[in-house]
Amino acid sequence: MDEVRKEMRSRWNTDGWKYDSAEAHGIHDAGERTQWLDMLSPLPKETRILDVGTGTGFVALIAAEAGLRVTGLDWSETMLDQAKAKAAAQNLSVVFEQGTLENLPFAENSFDALTARHLLWTLLDPVEVFRQWFKVLKPEGRVFADYSPRKGSAHIGHHYREDIEEKLPLNRDVPASEIERLFREAGFSDISFISRKKEVKHGDHAHIHDVFIFTCVKK
Repeated sequence: MDEVRKEMRSRWNTDGWKYDSAEAHGIHDAGERTQWLDMLSPLPKETRILDVGTGTGFVALIAAEAGLRVTGLDWSETMLDQAKAKAAAQNLSVVFEQGTLENLPFAENSFDALTARHLLWTLLDPVEVFRQWFKVLKPEGRVFADYSPRKGSAHIGHHYREDIEEKLPLNRDVPASEIERLFREAGFSDISFISRKKEVKHGDHAHIHDVFIFTCVKK
């Protein structure tokens, strides 16, 4: 792991305890919860699903509630500890593992579906990561991933140092068509997206963000 990734990981191990309390992270957003539940509930029961960048377990727990066989992966011990505690409190069965997106610790063709929430903007090399997703999915496996173009400069330096955030290619106003191109470059097909508006508050200020929800398939 290079120095940039080490520093990014350290940030979540140090400050990950605060994640759920930040309104912008949407952990308590009933509308977003319903959206993910509506996407995942139609999947057949016992579907094996991998939630990458699971954080404190928002999507992983929703998937488990829907009756899916869930594995949640994150590189932060701090975040995983919270996710495990939530699963135990809700009596939900989720396997949580620590690992990196660039080298997923799973065999090829292991999962039927993969989810990624609030993650794409953090990727240093999106195509490299998407290729890892393609590898661990079974044929006809499906990705569900959200992305919010990051407009203006208010977000700069909010999570990482400015020089680190400048190295993140999706940490800016990237159109949905470019995300689609990156998924296609990694091998995915049947790529589509829906869009919605979301109000995000930062302190006393509120902003309306575009959110794209992508789906794509491993053929």
